[in-house]
Amino acid sequence: MRKTGTQLEGIDDLNRVFRTLVESSPIGAYLVQDNKFVYVNRAFAEMMGYTPEEITGNLGPLDLVHPEDKELVARKMEERLAGKVEETHYVVRGIRKDGKIVYGEIFGRRIDFRGKPALFGTVVDITEKLQLIDSLRESEALFRAILDAAPDAIVTVNARAEIIGWSKGAERIFGYSTEEARGNPLWIIMPPRFRRQFAAEFQRALETGEYKHVGHLKEILCLRKDGTEFPAEISISKWETKEGPCFVGIVRDITERKEALWRWRKFLQKLVKSLSKAFQVRDPYTGRHQLRVAELCKAIAEEMGLPQDVVEGIYIGALLHDVGKLAVPAEILSKPAKLTPAERALVERHTEVGYEILKEADFPWPVAEMALQHHERLDGSGYPQGLKGDQIILEARILAVADVVESMSSRRPYRAAISLEETLREIERGKGTLYDPRVVEACLRLFREKGFRFQTQYDL
Repeated sequence: MRKTGTQLEGIDDLNRVFRTLVESSPIGAYLVQDNKFVYVNRAFAEMMGYTPEEITGNLGPLDLVHPEDKELVARKMEERLAGKVEETHYVVRGIRKDGKIVYGEIFGRRIDFRGKPALFGTVVDITEKLQLIDSLRESEALFRAILDAAPDAIVTVNARAEIIGWSKGAERIFGYSTEEARGNPLWIIMPPRFRRQFAAEFQRALETGEYKHVGHLKEILCLRKDGTEFPAEISISKWETKEGPCFVGIVRDITERKEALWRWRKFLQKLVKSLSKAFQVRDPYTGRHQLRVAELCKAIAEEMGLPQDVVEGIYIGALLHDVGKLAVPAEILSKPAKLTPAERALVERHTEVGYEILKEADFPWPVAEMALQHHERLDGSGYPQGLKGDQIILEARILAVADVVESMSSRRPYRAAISLEETLREIERGKGTLYDPRVVEACLRLFREKGFRFQTQYDL
């Protein structure tokens, strides 16, 4: 059927529209026939660093391809021209006019052009994309190298508390390989007695969005693959993904540190106790008083449910609380009569002298403050500063009660011992005014309900 003039004009218009679209497209387009480019659009030419006129009719695909990729391109062209494949899709490296390498993603097909087979295709410049991918891979490799070099365990979990990241440090510390750990719930590294509580807290945090442990250093107990437990420090951070929050924890095994600290504290306890006993050589009453007060302080602190570290500090402070009496003449301390006002003032100075002696020792507990404040009273009637209520540290409030109980119930050169029950009634009368009520109640329970008795006896 013969085309009318109107039909021919429509085809010409369509061709012009098609050519305009191709020419204005940011994607490269080409037409190859007889191994030569018979058409390239401006985007293709600019991608390769040429003008369209320099390429069309002068160069073929193999002229623009990286030498190592020429065999691939020749095979792909032959497959289409021979009719083995209709379409093709692959990535190839090209050489620009300036010699730089460009990566192109080829989408091509075989067509008939002017009665002969030809290859038509588009090329997407993915150089920057691949460079970005390479950069990300390098960054990932660097990040992985840093993780693997870290001596601490670095563990990543998803919103289901499943392990999705496991460093070499984690393998060394916990004993699980990466393959064994990934996909497992985080609680495989927790002692069984803590797992239910962790699961409940984790779920609550997800529901409320309040992650109280994130951003804080916390000491916990962990579990190795072989079933052994060990102390650890953990710090946690969080980030959001489209699947929900993820968490990374840095876990440090502090077993050696804790053992070293334990050995140091045991040594410190023995040293302080030896010093306290040595005090007896100069002043037997004060030396044994400190030992007995330390016994009662420790028992009261444990009865109050205080942390073991605090209990330990109270015990050490009590062993040294009267060290300031070294500045008081021995004849005054052992005087079998009532002290004069001047002698009393000299004795009362022992709290400040003790503070001056102990403050330079840099104890991990407020030992110097205990020595300074153990004669303070809740109502401000004590000395040396007249502190009131919570101005007095808890350790000193415990020491104050133990000091009074031991002093009143023990024989002194200037008086006989007061009965234990009368002593207990005395601190009971001062509960809330002179002495901390919680401390008094704990002390009373020890003696009246639990049968506490001093282990260090007087033989003077």
